Amino acid sequence: MQAAAASCSAPGRNLTRPSASRRTAPARAAPLGGRRRLAAAPPPRAAVDPSSVASAVDLAKPEVLAAAGAGLLALLGGLAAAMGQGGSGLGAALGGAAPADAAADAAPAAEALPRKDAVLVLGATGRAGRAIVQQLLRDGRTVVAAVRSADKATEVFSSLGVAEGRQEGSGGILFVDAGVDVTKEETLTEELFRGVTQVVSALGGVAGRLPDGGFGYLDGMTPEAVEAKGIANVVAAMARFMAPAKRASEVVLSMRTAEDLEAWERLDDVIMGGSSSSGLGPAADGGGAEWKGDLIVEGGGFCGARTRKLGLDLSGFDGLQLRVKSDGQTFKLNVKTADQEDTPESTYQATFDTAEDGDWSTVRLPWHTFVPVKRAQSDPQGEPLTGDSISKLGLVLSRFEFNKMPNPAYHPGPFTLSIAGGVGAYRAPRPQLVLLSSAGVERNAVIGDDTEARKRSIPIVQLNPGGVLNWKYEAECAARASGFPYCVVRATGLDDGSPAASESRLLEADQGDTMSGRVSRAETALVISAALTNPEAAGKTFELRRSEAADGAGAGNGPRQLNRLFLKLAPDANRWRVGLPPFPRAVPPPAPPTEERKAEILADPRVAAAAARDRQQRAKAGLGPVSEAQAAAGEAAGAGAEEGAKEAAKGEKELVSTQA
Repeated sequence: MQAAAASCSAPGRNLTRPSASRRTAPARAAPLGGRRRLAAAPPPRAAVDPSSVASAVDLAKPEVLAAAGAGLLALLGGLAAAMGQGGSGLGAALGGAAPADAAADAAPAAEALPRKDAVLVLGATGRAGRAIVQQLLRDGRTVVAAVRSADKATEVFSSLGVAEGRQEGSGGILFVDAGVDVTKEETLTEELFRGVTQVVSALGGVAGRLPDGGFGYLDGMTPEAVEAKGIANVVAAMARFMAPAKRASEVVLSMRTAEDLEAWERLDDVIMGGSSSSGLGPAADGGGAEWKGDLIVEGGGFCGARTRKLGLDLSGFDGLQLRVKSDGQTFKLNVKTADQEDTPESTYQATFDTAEDGDWSTVRLPWHTFVPVKRAQSDPQGEPLTGDSISKLGLVLSRFEFNKMPNPAYHPGPFTLSIAGGVGAYRAPRPQLVLLSSAGVERNAVIGDDTEARKRSIPIVQLNPGGVLNWKYEAECAARASGFPYCVVRATGLDDGSPAASESRLLEADQGDTMSGRVSRAETALVISAALTNPEAAGKTFELRRSEAADGAGAGNGPRQLNRLFLKLAPDANRWRVGLPPFPRAVPPPAPPTEERKAEILADPRVAAAAARDRQQRAKAGLGPVSEAQAAAGEAAGAGAEEGAKEAAKGEKELVSTQA
């Protein structure tokens, strides 16, 4: 964690975690929407996507924004995906903050709903933010949607058929807290964090039409203010009002005394005609147990010990934990559930190693490491172990690992396995801060002020309107240095409008910011919701895209697939151990390209290819043509292009954010 903080620190900006000492909360303002019941709204106005790249493009080309109504970052996805190379798609535009409207007086809640174990969603009315809110509610979570304007929240959520309060079917609960502006630390109050255990950021700078008719950032809501400084404010508020989660464990089966060990019985290969033998006894110091035996390969080849029925419900834990000492051999821990009591040939098995030098080591075995086994063969159709209704536990030393394959780390003859205390269960921290960021930010930081390297990079890195990539990266650095378990999800090109976006496809993740492609906001929201409940997502930064492989079509993204997605990723603290470079330090934004250079970038064949795809989609949707640059921006923004075009046609004030 400290290494990440050091590598990301920008000159003159302190990104280390502030003191966690609580201080008196700022005076609480009248809650503009803290418990305000959402009223029925008129038909929603055309919403501009707060997360796509075109918005900040102007910012690279104002007319692109005017017609497409798209935000800055999604342009990257369309452009990078068109590259067909290792370029990274920067679609991670997140839901931007809504403009501040006059808030109505708060009305009393119709019912008292529990506000606990809640997820605070920042940028909840942006297109990515609202998708995250919907997914969390579908998953039965309690959500606190933090918004600047209660009226905007009413308009957005009513258009989605979502009302404040308990949701039918899922049981999820929605609270809306208005008057929240992350650029103003005093609005991040103790009341806002009441009952909150996790935070999701879908923030982005807010850009739109200025009074003079041009385009720019509104009300000072620049990427620097909203993302870099705003996330720093959020982290500081978390330090005041939340406590970082820590790993917790407890002994669930003591093995200290002879009385404790009466729960165990021998299960050696003599039951199959073998000659091996083993037994459990208390350690001489009273601190645990020693399992000793003699493993004889001829005629069998395994020693075992098994408990009688225990009736344990460990569903509130993430796995089992042992403190062990032996001589480098690989053992097994068996779990038999209540459902398997009538099928003696079925069990769950996980292997664990011991230190060759005979030192003590702590072994943690998550539930997903336990393999369903039936008749000594792994069972691909077996249900994953969840920890509830555990009937029996067992220890095994065998010459076989799984499916009669040899155990690579065993030896016949005498053995001793020392166990300190007994069998424990542990619960690992989940991410408490999930930041939706964008592919391309790390690449941009590596390039720094290397003008020639920037010219060779993908279009969004060349444009980098408003220094948005730099400020997004600073927000990431603040999250990684926060002292809280975190997860940074870098979406590639955000794509909600293409036919591919409606297909069910396997999701892929990678690290190092070399991935390109597309992903929908709904898919991104699915991964974020899963990350909040999965300890394997904690402490990781990764890029996300939809698989384009032939075997990715029709594949689901259920719990197993998403767990596998997180497991494949290396913790940020170990990046250099798996061939990834350390995070680059944060650097100031480069000088913006000249107007001539902007024109050259927008004339890139990759932009033209993206525009051609967008024209096809617009023709299919019955929409009128737009310019090539506008079409390229519109494709990246997905459905936001149509909404933005309608809004621009009405001549109304349109809001575009650099995030989805």
